[in-house]
Amino acid sequence: MSVELTSHERILKTIKGEKVDRVPVVPFDTFEALKLKEGSCDLMFATGEHLNDFTNGWKRTCPGYGEAVQFAVENGCDVIHRTSFLELDRRFLLIPGEFISIQDRRISNEILQREYTVKTPRGNLTYIEEFKKDISTSWIRKSLLRDKSDVEKILSVPYRFRKSNVETFFKTGDELGDRGVICCFVSTPIVCVSHLFDFDTFLLWVHTEKKVIEGLIDTVYERIYCQLEYLLNSGVGPLIEFGGSEQATPPMMSPELYDDFVVKYDSRLVDLVHRYGRYARVHCHGKVKTAIHKLLKMGADMLNPVEAPPNGDIEIHEAKKIVKGKMTLEGNIQFSDLEFAEEEQINILVRNAVCDGGKDRFILTATEWPLTYLSDRLKKNYIRFIKSGIEYGKLN
Repeated sequence: MSVELTSHERILKTIKGEKVDRVPVVPFDTFEALKLKEGSCDLMFATGEHLNDFTNGWKRTCPGYGEAVQFAVENGCDVIHRTSFLELDRRFLLIPGEFISIQDRRISNEILQREYTVKTPRGNLTYIEEFKKDISTSWIRKSLLRDKSDVEKILSVPYRFRKSNVETFFKTGDELGDRGVICCFVSTPIVCVSHLFDFDTFLLWVHTEKKVIEGLIDTVYERIYCQLEYLLNSGVGPLIEFGGSEQATPPMMSPELYDDFVVKYDSRLVDLVHRYGRYARVHCHGKVKTAIHKLLKMGADMLNPVEAPPNGDIEIHEAKKIVKGKMTLEGNIQFSDLEFAEEEQINILVRNAVCDGGKDRFILTATEWPLTYLSDRLKKNYIRFIKSGIEYGKLN
């Protein structure tokens, strides 16, 4: 009879390819949910508590979410808790915070806009992000860079390395304890550069202004590397999540451009993570059939969320066959199915995700977590997801 593991042990053993009692089941971040209920959880990249309340308040008041979270906790669901550092903010080329000022304005009772002014030696740049009440995401209403003169402005800002305050990270890890594993989120160089532009402009410049894009990626890569090395040297881990190379997967870019803009840089970051004995988790939506071979060669330890068609281009059993137990796969239940499918369909999808191609080095999760109030159907489907995941995930 196998010994029941803690969530912390189960996830780490799964990543290492060691024997576990069952497949980890991660429906959403129950640790974050409980912290929000207590009123003490940070919103990634936010600087004011009011913004957290404005976007995440629904998580405290939605009965369906509360019921789903409680069911997950009572049934021993696993937790991968993502956290981040402001010094690795993907939007402004990691420039020092003293060059950035923030002004909030209410557009209506339901909409808040945050305007960032970036002060450079060659003139100011502005970036506008919009938030909607009780929706846990944001929309970019004005990108930072529009033309080459804007590129010169952002590059004119003097860079100074700043040590991140790691105390909160370790405090959070202690609070999480054996309920799960803490994960440090790091945007990759291509993500940081793509977020400087309107995405259509970025994709155009990849071809028409490739040298400019390469110069920006080179610049931010050096900054990310230094900050990541400091965090690793300070003990941050065990998971380092690189936020997604999906900007460079089909149909956005060719496999050759993926090599130029992703493999060239991210492979060095993965190597750095491994030198400190940590694990590299890659988050990448969309079509990863060509990228999965490259990520495997780069040494990525985990890939999330491995989407099946039509959103992705690879079935989970195909992905498991390709990685041959050398990479932990996470996925791959589409959030749209959780929202709209019948419970029996969820049962079948979970069974297939867990069982097809074997259960080793697999973590059951959805392709996205809820962003606003749960419908009654979504709540019931989450409960079915959890029940089925635990039932089919047993390995003894």
